[in-house]
Amino acid sequence: MKILTVFTGGTIACSSRNGVLSPEKGNGFLLLDMYKKTDSETGFETAFPYNILSENLCADYLNRLFDCLSGYDLADYDGVIVAHGTDTLQYTGAFLSLRLGLCDTPVVLVSANYPLADSRSNGFENFCAAVGFIRSKQGRGVFISYKNAGDDFVNIHRASRALPHKPYSDNLESLFNQPYGKVENGTFTKNSDYSETAAEFEVIGGAFGKNVLYIRPYPGIIYPDNLERYKAVLLEGYHSGTIGTDSREISGFCENARKNGVPVYLVGAEKGFNYESKQEFDRLGIKVLPPISPITAYMKLCTAATPTEIFNFQLSIYDLL
Repeated sequence: MKILTVFTGGTIACSSRNGVLSPEKGNGFLLLDMYKKTDSETGFETAFPYNILSENLCADYLNRLFDCLSGYDLADYDGVIVAHGTDTLQYTGAFLSLRLGLCDTPVVLVSANYPLADSRSNGFENFCAAVGFIRSKQGRGVFISYKNAGDDFVNIHRASRALPHKPYSDNLESLFNQPYGKVENGTFTKNSDYSETAAEFEVIGGAFGKNVLYIRPYPGIIYPDNLERYKAVLLEGYHSGTIGTDSREISGFCENARKNGVPVYLVGAEKGFNYESKQEFDRLGIKVLPPISPITAYMKLCTAATPTEIFNFQLSIYDLL
């Protein structure tokens, strides 16, 4: 078996010097050396497109990572592992899902909650599970391998369905708590309750752009006035999919968006729970997206090249219902 391993930095590559954690390129080889002690048959080829703390991720790095992968014929490998920081793991996972779609060669992102030298780290287990999943040949597309605290197994998530980490928590969850499967004792088992549709793997747009405004509303919010620079707005609702709709603030914001030709989308709302606040969405011109990870909604809007593509994005996501 042959795996392309792409190192981008993050905690999984960090060492501590004078109490400060920084990623070091050599730790990528340390991870491979650790694994080779358990498996001498799997071959690894390495790439280092950049070496950063993932909180510093930006459009340039995302596009550089895709360009790096595009420089290889992925059909030459049984799988690809991307070692990444945990803070923005889901953003890169969503981006690669949108660019690569349901690629035949599985691409698995791995990260670590602590540096590899720390006994609390899940990095090595995440990496081993990624190799085990690739070996199973039971997945196409882009995934995330991640072990939560207290679990005796490693979950394999569809990268496009990964949710943001909760504050102060290392755990990673999938939309509706349905991961793709799990690796336990080196063996992958697919989740029997997991289902998906072809619409989830539509490859859209191109390079990551910077002109989508992402807002999480809160009580007392003051919405921005200058929308000329944006091609779309994404609102993330409260847990019931609602936002405050009875203020002049939101009315003025949505009217301003309409005048500038900027579509306003809302993610986080489900069918049912028909609160009166939701009755205002149509009046305000807010387009409600069916269930999708907020991160994937944002990344898909960012990679859509034109307003027409954004509109098509809304229609394609409705196929998920």
